[in-house]
Amino acid sequence: MAGAMIRAVILNDTRGDRHFGCDRVMRVIDENLARRGIVVIGRSLVRRDWERDAAFLARLAEADLIVINGEGTLHHGSKQAEKLLRVATHPARGSKPVALINTIFQDNPPRWKDYLDRIDIIGARDSKSAAAIRELTDRPVMVVPDLSLAEGTLTPLTDVVRRGILVGDSVDRRTGQALRTLARQLPEAQFLPILRYLKPSKPHYPAPLWLAREAYLALHAAWNGWRDGNIVFNTNEAGFIRSLQGTRLHVTGRFHAVCFCLFTRTPFLAVASNSWKTAELLADFGLGTDRIMTVGEIGEALAHGGDFDFSEEEHEKITAGLAMASERAADLFDRIAALAEGRP
Repeated sequence: MAGAMIRAVILNDTRGDRHFGCDRVMRVIDENLARRGIVVIGRSLVRRDWERDAAFLARLAEADLIVINGEGTLHHGSKQAEKLLRVATHPARGSKPVALINTIFQDNPPRWKDYLDRIDIIGARDSKSAAAIRELTDRPVMVVPDLSLAEGTLTPLTDVVRRGILVGDSVDRRTGQALRTLARQLPEAQFLPILRYLKPSKPHYPAPLWLAREAYLALHAAWNGWRDGNIVFNTNEAGFIRSLQGTRLHVTGRFHAVCFCLFTRTPFLAVASNSWKTAELLADFGLGTDRIMTVGEIGEALAHGGDFDFSEEEHEKITAGLAMASERAADLFDRIAALAEGRP
């Protein structure tokens, strides 16, 4: 297939949730595939029932390569995760190669070994997930930090002074509410969702329902913005990044917000998410878990006015970690291209 256009389909395109971390991941995937002559001819959006999507199945049958964007889906035996893995045994797959990339893998059933054994390349986004896959399958697994980190350190702004605190949201509703309360209690704080609105979109809904929800989300955000007056809304990834570059501290319950803090060099305090993803990312960077706390602990730490700036040692580890993330991402996509072209 060398020299010919390679056609790919992507499962679990997470852009539909209007989540700036997912936007960045999908952009990185698209750009890296394109640079290697791989054209995406079909996508299945997050939570979409691809097995019943005739248009996607037609594209799947035409494709030369299947890419599964695992992200934070493959944990605790999720039904949505198993649905993604079933592409490995679907008749429309035929003999075409499958790459599972950018994935967590935590506390999943042993029967998933049957799917993983049929996948050609696996890239886990943390060492602990890679170890869990190796233990289950006894096969090589690449460790490539989350692809939102693949572009390395962002050049710092020279015209912005960092001030104030931005308190983010969480995938867990109760944690999100506690963080919102914390933001209201801190005089210098503003609330910063990593979503375009305060709630995620539902891209898997039929068009009429999706449009109705989008209208509701816009009204909901406008009402809350008027009521609270301290919410920072962004419309895209670049806006979210600029908000982080202007704050002295980001408090968040979001994994991808921590990723953004690393490449923007924004000091952060994090609340654990719904899996080990944040702790294991920091472990792979050699940063430890001192910056992971409960919302209550964060409130107490802020009340005592601690210094949360990155130490020189932390800066060095972040620099090394981002360089590693860039190098391994490039290697991952080189291997995917070689696989699709039938090269060793």
